[in-house]
Amino acid sequence: MWGKSFFRYAVYRKMLMYFVLIVALTVLAVSGTLYFMFASKTEQTIGKHVISMLQQTSYTSNVVQEQVGTIGSHLLNNHRIITVLMNKHLDRVQEHEAMNILTDIQSTYPFIKHLGIYNDNTKRYLSTAGTPYELNDKEKKQLTSMTELDYMSYFSQKLLPSYSMNTKAVENVITFILRPKYALTSSDKGAILIHVDEKYILKTIRSISSGSDNVFVMDSNGLVLSHTDPNQFMKRFDEQPYIQRILDYEGSSSHFKANIDDRNQLVTFVQSSQMNWYFVSIKPYDELIKDIAALRGYTMLVAIAILALGALTAYVATNKLYNPLGRLIGKVNDVTGRVYSDEKKNRNEFSLLSEAFTNVVDQAMTVETAQKQSFPVLKKTYLQHLLRGTHADLSSTHILNSAINKAFSSAYYMVVVAAIDCYEEFERKNDQTKQGLYRFSINNISSELLAKHAPNESIVVDERTMGILMLPEAPIDPDKLLLTLTEVQEVIRSYFHFTVSFGVGNLVTDRNDIQQSFASAYEYVKYRFFYGRQSVIQANLLQNKPYSSHAYPAQTEKKLIEALRLSHAEKIEQTLSQFIEQLQVMNYYQAFLCANQLLGSLHRHFEETLPIMQEHSKEYYTTVHALQHVETLEEVQSQLRKFCMLIQMLGEKKQPGRSDSMIDSVCAYLQEHYHNPDLGIETVAQMVQLSPGYLGKLFRSHTQTSFNDYLKNIRIEKAKKLLLSTNESVAVISEKVGIINTTYFFTLFKKTTGLSPTQFREQHENMN
Repeated sequence: MWGKSFFRYAVYRKMLMYFVLIVALTVLAVSGTLYFMFASKTEQTIGKHVISMLQQTSYTSNVVQEQVGTIGSHLLNNHRIITVLMNKHLDRVQEHEAMNILTDIQSTYPFIKHLGIYNDNTKRYLSTAGTPYELNDKEKKQLTSMTELDYMSYFSQKLLPSYSMNTKAVENVITFILRPKYALTSSDKGAILIHVDEKYILKTIRSISSGSDNVFVMDSNGLVLSHTDPNQFMKRFDEQPYIQRILDYEGSSSHFKANIDDRNQLVTFVQSSQMNWYFVSIKPYDELIKDIAALRGYTMLVAIAILALGALTAYVATNKLYNPLGRLIGKVNDVTGRVYSDEKKNRNEFSLLSEAFTNVVDQAMTVETAQKQSFPVLKKTYLQHLLRGTHADLSSTHILNSAINKAFSSAYYMVVVAAIDCYEEFERKNDQTKQGLYRFSINNISSELLAKHAPNESIVVDERTMGILMLPEAPIDPDKLLLTLTEVQEVIRSYFHFTVSFGVGNLVTDRNDIQQSFASAYEYVKYRFFYGRQSVIQANLLQNKPYSSHAYPAQTEKKLIEALRLSHAEKIEQTLSQFIEQLQVMNYYQAFLCANQLLGSLHRHFEETLPIMQEHSKEYYTTVHALQHVETLEEVQSQLRKFCMLIQMLGEKKQPGRSDSMIDSVCAYLQEHYHNPDLGIETVAQMVQLSPGYLGKLFRSHTQTSFNDYLKNIRIEKAKKLLLSTNESVAVISEKVGIINTTYFFTLFKKTTGLSPTQFREQHENMN
């Protein structure tokens, strides 16, 4: 039977022939090639993996360059820095102001070790490292060797203890020198020196190294900029053959095997895209492939056994496997639609099987890779729906369901909501990019510090609110959680100069109840209305809050209206405080409603008795809008107080003597405080408890000039006196009269007097 099949069926014949051939050839070759194949595949796999990690790490160089450029641009746009950088003469006051700016910038960027500016005219070098302010020899050499077209250059150095009074150890830094002469039209010389901590780069490369690995960063000349072995810092490796091979390579990344220190090593490198730094990893080759000798011995034994049974195996395998293989080929033919005629029975059909199975494997690997890449996004989406209670509407594959269930499996669930305080001010001060970065930072800081209590997942719920889902295996101690959240608030306030409030949701045991925990946390955070900004509000805090009758305090409203009629300022403030105290015992929504109701009642009542209120409807609607965005009861009281003061002033409008007295006091205040650069109508309006718009109208009606023009005239007159009575510079006089921007002072002075400050001084000196 087997002979008939051999001559009739191509698949059978080829199977038998291939079995015999494979047994004869493969077994002889496998003992010699298996080791090298295994080693090669391992080398390629590890090389690709290390290249991937190095590519991520090499982004550090781009970040450093961009941040240094950003810091340089910021300093070059600061007139105080430019003044100190290019002064012809020493001015210690200006140097002190410049040092404050440098210190603030250094505290903002953790990777900066020291920051300094050098004035080539005065040979003065200011540095945050402290006194003495002197350049070392290497820095002097770098400054003098830069060409006119060099804007930025860098070099590595070791700062000795004598350079920095803050440390007793040598500091490894990468020093960037920025020459503003390249960017400015001025011929003055100067430089900005930014010392980047080498540990910032070292921290990044340590994440991809093991105990026996060497990972380092070098420049295009083979000079080590950072190394896992600190003793290698600033050493030159360019004479090493493997380093020359890296520097001569035309691509941006690769790996190869090299003999280093009489030991085979796997060298992997990636060149950064912007600064041409090389991130290099060296791994011992013998540690990549372990127990290879034993594997080679076992392979030889198996080869001998297979050779002995080769003929019998070929015959049995062919007969046993042909029937199911034939059926499998038939199914593949049906799927692919291939039909073979009798004349083509001798065609090799194994290629069809190989193609079919290869496609299946490729598709499976593609699906698996896509699932792994999309899982973090799917997890965030699932968390978003969990908080909203709509996760049941999501559909996914069995594999994704299993992964999500594992990621969100816990005995207990609790949601913590973080809300940004003073959001309107936060939105006004920061553009969309910064806002997004701050939200991301709040999430990261909260998640990292809360991780000591339980695993958690964080997400941005909306532009004002962030949510952190806690996944504890046991209930969390509320007092310990309060301390951690307070620590988070302090970190955010210290680093970013704004605050957040936290609402801690109720603890639940069912994943389907997470939305309830989120709703309670979202509700609790609103009660910063009573407790103030930077609060941590939990259920037990609200349970201890005293509640009384929820009726609207109509009697207090009547007292306030009567006090406003009598224009009794003390009584107005006393009654308004009483009204706020009555709101304190209500819940958030009742207190908010009562505040708006009081505002509407005051407007309706005095709109009839004071027709002039119609002219100030804008102030009313401004107050209405402000009340919709207040976050604390203190802000409610402030808005109501401003509106009451407006009513009081309008009631006193028939008594012009009071208005004259108030405007006279404002003028006297301006004469006394003109030197304050922050002096403006908003500050004075708050002092006299009027809105800025109304104070501006009242000031113009009494003085026949605007508030700003009146203040400008005072400052110009004071400047004239200083120009004639002192020898101080125009910049100093400008600051003394409250105008920080010297250019604006020149423009304003010339527009007012027809002469520049220098011409005015020279003209009067000639007259004398």
